[in-house]
Amino acid sequence: MIRITQQDSAKDAKRYYATADYYSEGQELVGVWGGKAATRLGLEGMVDKFSFERLCDNLDPRTGKPLTVRTRTDRTVGYDFTFSVPKSVSLLYAMSGDQDILDAFRASVDETMGEMEAEMKTRVRIGGQDTNRTTGNLVWAEFIHTTSRPVDGIPDPQLHSHCFVFNTTWDEEERRWKAGQFRELKRDAPYFQAAFRVRLAGRLQDLGFGVERKRGDFEIAGIPSDVLKRFSRRTALIEKVAEERGITDPKLKAELGAETREKKGVALSWERLRKEWNTRLTEQERTLLASVHGREHVAVRPERGEAGAVNHAIEHSFVREAVVPERKLVTEALKRGIGAVTVEGVANEMQSRPLIRSDVAGREMATTKEMLALESRLIDFARQGRGRCRPLGDPERPCSRDWFNDGQKAAVRHVLGSRDRVMIIRGVAGTGKTTLEQEIGEALAEAGRPVVALAQSVKAS
Repeated sequence: MIRITQQDSAKDAKRYYATADYYSEGQELVGVWGGKAATRLGLEGMVDKFSFERLCDNLDPRTGKPLTVRTRTDRTVGYDFTFSVPKSVSLLYAMSGDQDILDAFRASVDETMGEMEAEMKTRVRIGGQDTNRTTGNLVWAEFIHTTSRPVDGIPDPQLHSHCFVFNTTWDEEERRWKAGQFRELKRDAPYFQAAFRVRLAGRLQDLGFGVERKRGDFEIAGIPSDVLKRFSRRTALIEKVAEERGITDPKLKAELGAETREKKGVALSWERLRKEWNTRLTEQERTLLASVHGREHVAVRPERGEAGAVNHAIEHSFVREAVVPERKLVTEALKRGIGAVTVEGVANEMQSRPLIRSDVAGREMATTKEMLALESRLIDFARQGRGRCRPLGDPERPCSRDWFNDGQKAAVRHVLGSRDRVMIIRGVAGTGKTTLEQEIGEALAEAGRPVVALAQSVKAS
């Protein structure tokens, strides 16, 4: 999983580096610098507090001078890109300490961060311009954590990485440091998340582990789900609170994570934690985990599945939309093909498909010949029906809802009095379209006109 959190406070940003509570206990690893912009600033290897805090204050760590021209008090300091692995990976790493698993995770994070870095942009306003320019460089500090927030004083295994990306990038054309444009990276987070998962799954397969796809994610094969639940107490706690409050929206559930988390307590040694975690396992389960880690059963990798994954993405994505971002198609294919595809393989397969493509405001959009033909038929149907029908009702009928505003009343008159075969009402969210439909439905019923509601989902209809 990838979660992107904006940080607007230099003081709070500096806490990412605070003398880490668990450095000496093995629950956190010393941070490292990443990104081409870090190299330009002379930052390599281990993250040092002095340089980190200077960057938080928008200062060049070498000279102490301001990096970007403006340093507002309410400026965005940076963004925390948090990468998390499936629970089975966290558990297997925690119980085995296998460095190869950690290396596979870090390599997948690094490759995904590199892909995001290549797409980094900055705003261009010189000479009256209002555009964005690709800079292709970032500076970030990566901190690896191996446990979750505690529940009842004890954390669970949770291998994750905080890549704190500073809000600065080098503009080669203007020869200066500028604030970055992160909007598109945040918008495309679902793609980067899917790409990260595919990369991690592939590297674990290269180590000999089997993987099983789970709703767009994966788990290492052979570890029972009830075992994983025992080491997912934070998730269980959040789900319990959400159920008690009647919360089902994933975004609101995510907010509960911050609300319900305990503060980090006394640092427990890695040996102490393993002893605690072992008490949650039966002897048979410990043997099973050792067997999975030892790759005693050879994992058979599935045949390459890019073609099938892309087929699914195209069939699935155009059910409700006529035109979609091509990156959305790639995302769906990656989610479908975890364990049987590569990021490059899916991209190449997608490019080979005869989609109709167009650049819309800097974003690659796509549709199919079939969708274009269907849309053309719909447009022709509406065009040929202009002024060809009798009105459905009386446009002068007073609305039963006398609190309707002028726009809503005009929409009712439009539907009841139009002689077109197809009528459209457009309105942004929250403008009362549903109530408007009820008024129109009642008016049509009074006129003896049957009404059938069709929508893209059962709930909507």
